[in-house]
This record gives sequence, C-alpha cells and structure tokens, in this order.
Amino acid sequence: MASPCTISVLLTAHNCEKYISGTLESLNRACDGVQDDVEIILVNDASSDSTSQYLHAFCEDNPQAKVFDVAFQNIGQVRNFGVSQCSGKYITMLDGDDQLLSHSFAEIVTHLNKEQPDLLLAPLNEVYENKSRPEKWHGLKVSSLTQHQVIEKFLIHRELQAHFIGQFIKRDILAQQAFPEFSCYEDAYLFPSILIASDNIHFAEQSPYLYFKRKSSLSTALNAEKISLLIKATERMDEVLGERYRNLLSCHWINITHKYQPFINDEHEQQIVNNFIQKISFFSFLGDTKVRASFKKKYIKIKLNKKPLTKKRKFKKELPL
Repeated sequence: MASPCTISVLLTAHNCEKYISGTLESLNRACDGVQDDVEIILVNDASSDSTSQYLHAFCEDNPQAKVFDVAFQNIGQVRNFGVSQCSGKYITMLDGDDQLLSHSFAEIVTHLNKEQPDLLLAPLNEVYENKSRPEKWHGLKVSSLTQHQVIEKFLIHRELQAHFIGQFIKRDILAQQAFPEFSCYEDAYLFPSILIASDNIHFAEQSPYLYFKRKSSLSTALNAEKISLLIKATERMDEVLGERYRNLLSCHWINITHKYQPFINDEHEQQIVNNFIQKISFFSFLGDTKVRASFKKKYIKIKLNKKPLTKKRKFKKELPL
C-alpha cells in the first residue's frame, strides 16, 4: 500500500454484531479496485458481544486493515484515538451499523488525488427500517462551494448536517482539532470548526454512505445528559460561526426550545437557551428569506407564549432521529 494512502476509513463499533458483517462487506465492495489507496482503521470500543471477533477476522483477510480494542465507552474519545492512528491524506468515518455503496471509492480516490480539496462533503443517504434504500452508485458529480455557502448549507440543515460519517476531510485539518469527550453530539460540536478551517470545499450530489436510521440508535432515547450535550454543541456552534449567521443559528435554538423545553431541568441550561432566544432580532429574523417558514412560525409561537424556560417534565418521549 502506498504511503501515505489516499483515504483512511475510520470504522468505530460498539456491540454491532448484528450489523457489522454487512458493514465490512460493504466496505470491501466500496474499495473495489482501489484497495491499495485505502487504509482501514477499525476501533472496537468495549463491546460485550462478538463485534471484536468480526473485526479481527476481517483484518486477517485484509492487509490494509488494522484493528484496535479500546475501553473508552465514549465516542468522542474513540474518534480522537482513531484519528491518531490514521495515516491517509484524507479521513472518512464509518459507523459499525451503517454501509457504503459498492464501487464508490474509485472515483473519490481519483478526485481527491487530482483536486486535493480540504473537504469533500455530501448529503447522506438516509435509510429507514423496512423501507427501500438506494442500491447503486451513480457516479461522482462535484461542485466547488465557498466556505460561506457550505456554512449556510450546514445551518439550514437539509443537504448537510453535522456528521463526519460519509465526509472526506484532510487529515492535516482534522488532526489539529479534537472531538469533545461526549457520549453523543460530538460531531455537532466539532463540525463548525472544521468548516472554518477549510477553504477549498467540494460538494458531491450523491454520498457513498448509507446511514441507517434505527430506533435503537444511540441518539434516540431522550435523557437529561443528551439534551445537555446538545445545548453545549449548539453553544459551541454559535461561538465558532458568530454573528454573521445569527438568524440561521437562531433556528437551532428555536428548535431546542420548541422540542425540548419541558425537559431542560438544569437552571443554568434554561438560562443559556433563554438568552439566545432573547438575542433574536424580531424583524431581521422574520424578514430573512433563508430562514424556513416553519422556524418563523415556531419563533412567533415562542414569543406569544412569553414564558421563560422553567417548566420541568419527566422524560416520556424519544428524540427524533
């Protein structure tokens, strides 16, 4: 394998024995024809099932793969460890229960070597349980976007969300950052910093990534810790991106208020969310054509309610995927 290789695939897994064989098979198919250009870093974090055995067996048959067993029990720490083991020019991430489209990496390797963007981003293919999924790779169709355009896409949160899975990031850029030691929302915390650190950004119409939206997902069950981490991640996003994007940032605070207000029990966190809601400029926000009408309606509802975040409620529902 050439050194450095073009892509390091960082696969992280925890108790994924039900899905990991399909994930690994899809990874092999995605790399068809460019195995020498792709390094595979497998990290098993404290699995109590047979996940580790699957990963070690894969390594025996794939010389470009390395496997590590760790016991962080924390996805932020796992990602930081995994990044430190990567040697490729670019890093992309793969969760142990997702998959990649067959024969997708050949064009991506060629594009990255030729164009050398800081980032190659794409909207993920979301796959819901018991529903059909895209089966074929239709080719790499890429456009070049400014940093400002990409940040707006990210904040509008339709084509681009705060995921490192399925994105291709220059290792030199990612290695200068660090994921927070969060159990979830570590991506949302760090992603804005990666955008700010990147200038030459390419955006693809189709992603090679199949993102399975399962009810058992780590981010599904609602609890106080996860809401707290979401608030911290949103606060960091606001800090990094700043006033230029105030109206689009406000949509994220409105979303937290609208969905999770009754479940924020910490008074300090209540005050943080209230302060960001109060910072919204009424006429600027409502007049901004980039803000979706649904957020304007939610904001008006919040203003009409005029109640600060104080109500407490027990957890009886789940976070949407």
